[in-house]
Amino acid sequence: MRKKTLYTVEIFDIKDFIERRWLDTDANWTNGNCYWFAFILVTQFPKLKIYYSPIIGHFVAGDGVHFFDAEGEYIPTEDLISLERIKKKDPCLYKRLLRDCKD
Repeated sequence: MRKKTLYTVEIFDIKDFIERRWLDTDANWTNGNCYWFAFILVTQFPKLKIYYSPIIGHFVAGDGVHFFDAEGEYIPTEDLISLERIKKKDPCLYKRLLRDCKD
């Protein structure tokens, strides 16, 4: 069960706005568009960063302690890596991840 937080309420508001505004949008945020939802969250909440879960291949937004996706607060089952760290440590992986998210 996901916890309700202030961020979670605002995240659901953002998700609902997008889905209402663009009715024909493929809004499958947890399977294929998770990077873009995380991108929207870090744009709206500047204290958050994008993190990647390498085993399951899922992007979330977070502050290093609390993480969020389109379903609300996300409880990681593995260590998450910030997208910034991936960009610094493995630029090829970074480019591949972004390329795969844009296709």
